[in-house]
Amino acid sequence: MVAGPYLSQRLAQSQTLALTPAMQLKLKLWQMNLQELSQTIERELEDNPLLELADDSDEVPTLEAIEEGRDSDVTEATSDQAAEGVELPEGVDTMDLGPILDAAGEMNPESDLEKFTEEGVAQVQETELGAENSWDQDLPRTSNLPEEDRLSWEDRLSANESLQDHLVGQLYETLEHEDPRAALVERLIDRLDPKGFLRLDPDQPSVETTPAALAADMGVTEEALREALDVLQEFDPSGIGCFTVQESLLLQLRHAGAEPDDLAVRIIHDHSALLAQRDSAKLRRALGCTDAELCVAMDQLKHLNPSPGRAFDPEGERVVKPDVVVLKGEDGNWKIYLNDEGLPRLRVNGDYQRFLASSEAKSDKDFIRERFRSARDFIRGVEDRNRTVLRVSAQIVELQKEFLEHGIESLRPMVLRDVAEATGFHESTISRVVKAKTIHTPQGLYDLNYFFSARPKDSDISATVVKHRIKAFVQAEDPAKPLSDEAIAGLLERDGIKVARRTVNKYREELKIPPASQRRRR
Repeated sequence: MVAGPYLSQRLAQSQTLALTPAMQLKLKLWQMNLQELSQTIERELEDNPLLELADDSDEVPTLEAIEEGRDSDVTEATSDQAAEGVELPEGVDTMDLGPILDAAGEMNPESDLEKFTEEGVAQVQETELGAENSWDQDLPRTSNLPEEDRLSWEDRLSANESLQDHLVGQLYETLEHEDPRAALVERLIDRLDPKGFLRLDPDQPSVETTPAALAADMGVTEEALREALDVLQEFDPSGIGCFTVQESLLLQLRHAGAEPDDLAVRIIHDHSALLAQRDSAKLRRALGCTDAELCVAMDQLKHLNPSPGRAFDPEGERVVKPDVVVLKGEDGNWKIYLNDEGLPRLRVNGDYQRFLASSEAKSDKDFIRERFRSARDFIRGVEDRNRTVLRVSAQIVELQKEFLEHGIESLRPMVLRDVAEATGFHESTISRVVKAKTIHTPQGLYDLNYFFSARPKDSDISATVVKHRIKAFVQAEDPAKPLSDEAIAGLLERDGIKVARRTVNKYREELKIPPASQRRRR
């Protein structure tokens, strides 16, 4: 007899551990920069009737007092402490989820975040998030700075440095004053319109020009113009010093490491008309790619800036606002402040108990309790995000004091482990906290990630500094006699930086600088 199909049931016991919604919220808030956090707060205020704005003069009861129907236990602001930038003490109430996440692997906060270790969940359960109702009022914030201090960094950020100032500063860090290209590059900088494009008349940005027309107008050869453009177009912001939007976007893609046959490059170079029509079906057929591949390419394009000079336009709003500001105090020490521009003070509605008492239906009471918990968790999550960002930033500043004083040449090697060990956080926590965050320093505005770089083998110099030197050597070289990797290694050793030729080769390739044979020009 042939055995037929059959069904069976089997019981198996397994243990699945997951983060609570409050912990998932914490993970998402950690990774938000100032702009994203501000937008999230606006949405929460719209969605949750128990979350509301608090005036600076309001006395805000603690969450515990509201939950128990009391008006006492008012949180008190300590304005002196809040106005003084400090490195956060070791005992601040923040929770490190890094080890928990590492135990579970990288997970999406939008999912259920299952399969956590017992030890990790125990750590979550044992950590008390605090009971304050509104912002931690003892955190050093830019809004509590004296007006003259606040204006000093805001002016440096938005008013004092024009696009031209920013580029000229880079020019004389790259070329010597005597370099014959320097004067021409400076003249080109004066021909940039507010968007960062080259024009015959920068006051007529809508009138495009060509390299030949610009060279003739400036009284130089096209070859000399091209050599000057090679220098200018390597400056920050990426995409500067081009003649058209298409040329600028292609330059930005090259700086990002794209190859000539990458889909994103092909879209801009060959199919910009289809891109403008937003016809993904035609674009996919023209490229001969899959939906998934087109999606990846389009995501690359979303990160490009069609107007790279606009961030310095005094009549426009700066796109990037720092999450943290570092200033030198009167005592000569560096002070770190949380930038709370656009971050309103929040509190839970104090009539929570009255709403609860006046509701008769169980569904209404459940809704009110759920909204209270959501508002409470959100306020605590933002508090934790702010404290953690400030604490991690303070340690980065502590480790990079020489950079703040003297600039990029004094940037020290630093890896995630260095900050993790100093703060007591896990490396994955540090990675999440610094993601997409910026810090305003006397040296300029930087991503927090910028300060992390390893050291080359047998060297105490940051890899970022070595790359900076390599780029400067190449930009200053004679185009007819470009420097080989061995020659660059020799120049570095002359300056006290000993690195192998293969290391120079590796860093040059990472900078997307062609080998000497491809850089030679007659």
